[in-house]
Amino acid sequence: MRHSVAGWVPTPSSQGQKSGPGYLMSSEYTIATYNCENLFSRPKIFEESDAKSRELLAMVDQLKAELKKPVFDHDEISRLSRALSKYATIVDIRGKAASAKGAAEWLGYVSLDKVCLDDASAKNIARVIADTDADIISLIEIEDRLTLKGFHHDILYPEFLKPEGKEPYPYLMCIQGNDGRGINVAVMSRVPIRWMQSHVHELTEKNTPLFSRDCLEVNFALSPDASLHLLINHFKSMGYSSGNDPQGNRRRLAQARRVAELLGGHDLGREYVVVAGDFNSPPTSPSLAPLLDNENMYNVNEELPKGRRGTYRTGKDQLDYILVSDALRKNIRDVRIERKGIYTPRGEKYETVTNRRTEASDHAAVVATVNV
Repeated sequence: MRHSVAGWVPTPSSQGQKSGPGYLMSSEYTIATYNCENLFSRPKIFEESDAKSRELLAMVDQLKAELKKPVFDHDEISRLSRALSKYATIVDIRGKAASAKGAAEWLGYVSLDKVCLDDASAKNIARVIADTDADIISLIEIEDRLTLKGFHHDILYPEFLKPEGKEPYPYLMCIQGNDGRGINVAVMSRVPIRWMQSHVHELTEKNTPLFSRDCLEVNFALSPDASLHLLINHFKSMGYSSGNDPQGNRRRLAQARRVAELLGGHDLGREYVVVAGDFNSPPTSPSLAPLLDNENMYNVNEELPKGRRGTYRTGKDQLDYILVSDALRKNIRDVRIERKGIYTPRGEKYETVTNRRTEASDHAAVVATVNV
């Protein structure tokens, strides 16, 4: 599903110098990726501690599994429903779940209850994005395009970009993915978008969605003759009921393999190609081998000291990635991790990040500057 957008996305008059209609006259570009954990609302479960959240999410998975069984165990469904009463709701479309004997007799799903973010949290998300000052930023866990547009127009640009003399993002795109919780992948760019392609409809051998959210391909026009190709991903989340997470690892491996196949259609020694997003696994995980073992792609975090490559919570684990093709690797000028939006008792953070409710996200942003 490819969308050509260059013809109808307006060219900003405030974008600075151009080398042609809609093109930036620049040889240096900053690329970033950031898991925002939504802009204005989040599942209530994530208000709890990490350990409690994992416990509750494991119960949500159990409840979903029970509701898919051909024969219901109503006692178990009731037990799980009571335990999750403050955090999740069974949406019973036909009103038959209570009397249904099994999955074939009801229609519905489990919805995570959400809470509105603290205003300070939304503004701290904006602070992180403004501090990246990226020309192209992939965003993970975004509600939808209209929400992203409102966030940019009402908070990010007027309160954080414009006062610092930084340019707005005229190109804002988000396509609804396979996760019904409103955690989609998106992109904001100062560089014109030529076309996009979604892989949301691709299926596994079991006829289930391959990508947990989407693999969104976006092609940017650096000039009339030069492009940068970005693949934005949010791989399957880590399991909650099993430490080894075999099912999650299998899904992430399948997703990584498919992205690697897509990379096979590019000349990585000559083309500017980037894979970015939240891969939900550390670099040592075999599930990421199809990407990280690709000799023609490079994990930019390796430019940093080993103890400073982490992107999640305390910075111990790297879950967020920017992988660049050989054509870009030789032109890397700077790599940094923007962590000040994460709340940790002793870590460096914004003064406005005072607790878990006011933090921007539990992920840091990865930022890379390249010459092309």
